[in-house]
Amino acid sequence: MAEGMGSLAGHKRQRYSTALGSAREVLACVQVAEAMRYVEPPHPGVLDRMNHVIATLARLVYRRAS
Repeated sequence: MAEGMGSLAGHKRQRYSTALGSAREVLACVQVAEAMRYVEPPHPGVLDRMNHVIATLARLVYRRAS
């Protein structure tokens, strides 16, 4: 997210898009690791925070052009 904040114009959206993809990938990895019983289920607060970050990035990437 910090990289996107320091970028300009179209590059900013690209950086946020990359961060969004990475955040979604991390969440998927945690879900797979849990399903395969490699890790204990994460604390609900951690999952809420991850989903909040993903939602924030999605708003930055998919915001309507005004």
